[in-house]
Amino acid sequence: MSQLITLDELGLKHGTDKSSAHHDYLRFFETFFAPVRDEPITLLEIGVHRGASLRTWEDYFPRAKIIGVDILPTCKRFERDRVTIELADQSNVEHLAHIALKHGPFDIIVEDGSHYWEHQITSVRTLFPFLKNGGYYIAEDLQTNYGAMREQYKGIATTSCMDFLKSWMDLCVDDDQIDIRAVEDAFLRTYGRALEFMAFQRRACILKKRIAPPDWRLNPGPPLVARTSGGQAAGASVVAHVGLRGDVMGPLGFVDLGADSFTIQGFLIDAPDDALEYRVRYPDQSWSEWTQRGAFAGTRGRAIAVTGFTARLREGVSEKYALRAFGRFVGAEAPIEATDGQDCVSASGAPLRGVQIDLTERNRA
Repeated sequence: MSQLITLDELGLKHGTDKSSAHHDYLRFFETFFAPVRDEPITLLEIGVHRGASLRTWEDYFPRAKIIGVDILPTCKRFERDRVTIELADQSNVEHLAHIALKHGPFDIIVEDGSHYWEHQITSVRTLFPFLKNGGYYIAEDLQTNYGAMREQYKGIATTSCMDFLKSWMDLCVDDDQIDIRAVEDAFLRTYGRALEFMAFQRRACILKKRIAPPDWRLNPGPPLVARTSGGQAAGASVVAHVGLRGDVMGPLGFVDLGADSFTIQGFLIDAPDDALEYRVRYPDQSWSEWTQRGAFAGTRGRAIAVTGFTARLREGVSEKYALRAFGRFVGAEAPIEATDGQDCVSASGAPLRGVQIDLTERNRA
């Protein structure tokens, strides 16, 4: 089929209400779908009705596998070569999970089902985890959350889908000003910042999924400073809270973010024998209280970068361990070294982007 035929033209041809003759969704959707038009994608749509939108997707995505979901057995008649029809109740989590496990993960999910608030929310909660990284989730007909349509589509829900999406949008937009750990909703804690964007248009919303690579919590490279023979972390580990990333774990005693675009906003150090006390410096040059025993120093959810730190050995363990601390700061490649109790700060006051703790047992030196 000619690439000159637009998604909306196909929608008009097949008579779907997604076309510009009614809701006018397709011109908006094509902005995002055009780059994957010829890819072998998997598309799931909840709500088959008379099959018009399935025919539209089938023509627009010539290599796609398309799964339509509906509660009416009569919809099975629309099944054909690249189109599979699954019978399910979109309010039933087990039904949706079964379909997702059978056919997913998905590149595109289109929710155009009953339009009841509870069903809209249940669908996104259940299916979004089965969306591929970089994939799109569409919620249609959100006008049912407003005005005279509220009573018809509210059902048993106490929260509208739009209110749910707004709560999600807050976590996407807040730039870590909200402490996501304090969010009661487990779905939003997990996926609150797993969006490339959330885009609204008249009556609909499209969400693009973005999950950080699975190894982002680990250090991809060598320590800030190469350790001398016998110099080991002695079991110490660092967990740093990083803007736009969350908590990053450095089990080998260091965290190095590798780029000036990320900064450390606080950290905790887990050391053997609870050997260390530490504090951090804020941009106004004030210091946090001394902390120890793996407690967190700094801030979460406030976007305040650390500009330095001090680590010292607790009384009674200095004979057992030797301590060296290193900090890498924004705008400088060479790390700054500090010894037991010495402040590790940059003369420029730049934010911290790397920290290394070398805690060496003296009898191994």
